[in-house]
Amino acid sequence: MIKGLNRKFIFTAILLVNVWSLMAQQTVSYRILLDDQQVPKVVRDSFKSRYPQTFMSLWYTSHITYWYEDYAQTWYGEWYPTRQIVVHKFEKPAYYEAEFNRNGETSRAIFNRYGQWFETRTKISSLPDTVSSSLRESEFGDWIWSDHKERIEALGAPVPFYRLQVSNRKVSYILRMNESGDIIQVKYE
Repeated sequence: MIKGLNRKFIFTAILLVNVWSLMAQQTVSYRILLDDQQVPKVVRDSFKSRYPQTFMSLWYTSHITYWYEDYAQTWYGEWYPTRQIVVHKFEKPAYYEAEFNRNGETSRAIFNRYGQWFETRTKISSLPDTVSSSLRESEFGDWIWSDHKERIEALGAPVPFYRLQVSNRKVSYILRMNESGDIIQVKYE
């Protein structure tokens, strides 16, 4: 009887360790928190040059893929499903993300290891009037607009644009709109 219990216990323990190990391999790490001194000086200097009057909050090492794919569970909470792949693994970080407060709004900016700025995303509470008016007059005017909205400034984009989620309870889209209120991208959610 005791031998049978020991075998069951050992089998269960081994099974749990294997399951835990598999789950750990699938853990997604979007951003890894860094100490200021872990961020190259050229990156910190580039940030200070771009945002001189800004209170610096946190530094992370990040991956450009998660920015370009618009995946950011910690930023949007329940917007996106859990990813089942590892976004990045590296021996030496290639991208750094600064999270900071500017004019009462929370922003995130991403730089490469050489200090080159790529993009800044800022949470906003409301869209500019021109963008809101255009959205109301569009096919998405009577849809549900998410409370999560952001202004995006990006390398290669001449002016900032805006991003939000819209839903009609059956389908959901991520919209990007320019400052004039034109819809420039619709992404199926």
